[in-house]
Amino acid sequence: MDGILRSLIDMLDASLDEQMIKSALENFAQAHGFDRFAYLQAEALDIKTFNSYPEPWQDLYLGSHYSRIDPVVTQAKRGRDIFEWSAEDWSSRGSSSLRRFRDGAMDHGIRSGITIPAEGSFGSTLMLTLASAKKRVDTPRFLDTRTSLQIAIAVHYRLKDLATSMIISPKRMLSPREITCLTWAAKGRSTHETAMLTGINARTVQHHLDSARRKFDAKTLPQLVAMAKDRGLL
Repeated sequence: MDGILRSLIDMLDASLDEQMIKSALENFAQAHGFDRFAYLQAEALDIKTFNSYPEPWQDLYLGSHYSRIDPVVTQAKRGRDIFEWSAEDWSSRGSSSLRRFRDGAMDHGIRSGITIPAEGSFGSTLMLTLASAKKRVDTPRFLDTRTSLQIAIAVHYRLKDLATSMIISPKRMLSPREITCLTWAAKGRSTHETAMLTGINARTVQHHLDSARRKFDAKTLPQLVAMAKDRGLL
């Protein structure tokens, strides 16, 4: 096994929490000329993500459901070979959603990169992206199809192992009402719609969502939904 890959695999295996995994992937990306990384699992319209992108971009990406139009996600779903991409090649005309996505990504320093797609369970697609603020990037020579696939799978299963083995403290366990409100929020329901569906008033729904956010130290509702999904609560 290549020394670079061996080092990353060892660091992933030794990681005790998500922050250690994030540090390992950040160091790996930066050592090869990239600024950030993003792991994403897509199943139909549902996504799970773990990345080092700027928080404002994470919130906008999740809140705007950009995974549905993201050209990188689209290409990853169509093939299983590592590929290079550049926002310079995406549509810049008119006021389309794709143009807003393109401009937003570039504004947050996500201009080009390489993506490693892999097939996950139950028809899902896994992908690991190394992103750069440069206009164009080249795939590192050592990242052939076999090696890149090993990395993507290693990241996936290390995150899955940690999520499975994590013991959620009582302070972070959600109440039945909080889970109910959060579940409807994850399905795209507004506070008022959730109130009608659950038979409680809108202010109480918001109270439960705010309480759940505080328990997980989540800054926004989309972030809370992603964290709850990662921990298997939804």
